[in-house]
Amino acid sequence: MELQSVTNVLAIVISVVALSVSAYLAARQTRTAAAGYALPVVLQVFDQFRTPEFFTARQFVYHRLNKEFDPPVALVDLPVEAQTAVRLVAGRYDDLGKLVAHGIVDEDLIIGSNGTATRKVWAAVAPFVLLDRAENNATTWCYLEDLARRVERKPPRAVYERLQLDYTREP
Repeated sequence: MELQSVTNVLAIVISVVALSVSAYLAARQTRTAAAGYALPVVLQVFDQFRTPEFFTARQFVYHRLNKEFDPPVALVDLPVEAQTAVRLVAGRYDDLGKLVAHGIVDEDLIIGSNGTATRKVWAAVAPFVLLDRAENNATTWCYLEDLARRVERKPPRAVYERLQLDYTREP
């Protein structure tokens, strides 16, 4: 092989390597920019889970909703106070489901931080939501339901193990 051919092949190899590195760096920069954009949104949503109003409403959903309304009724048929509590809680978890379903945040972040609560909320509100869907031909809180199913397939403990979290499991 003559020197000019070797030089041409070497130039092509260097160009391909440079193009590959550039493509990798561009993709990485895009992911970093997207994560930076989503972070304020995620932090704001997480803050909403710490308010006294939310905590009180979630306790109602967990402990009183199914006892006070047995058999369940459609959401629109609940008294305003109960409806407000249910909408506050289920709506927030539905918002988390939207962030996951649309790829705004990694599902492991949401499952690890809110997976158990998501399943509990869905279990509590599902009878009311399903009646509401049937009576109103609605898709009420479909993102919440999807997120709860994702949590069933990948429980929070699986996320913790994958991350190798170092935490106390027993007293």
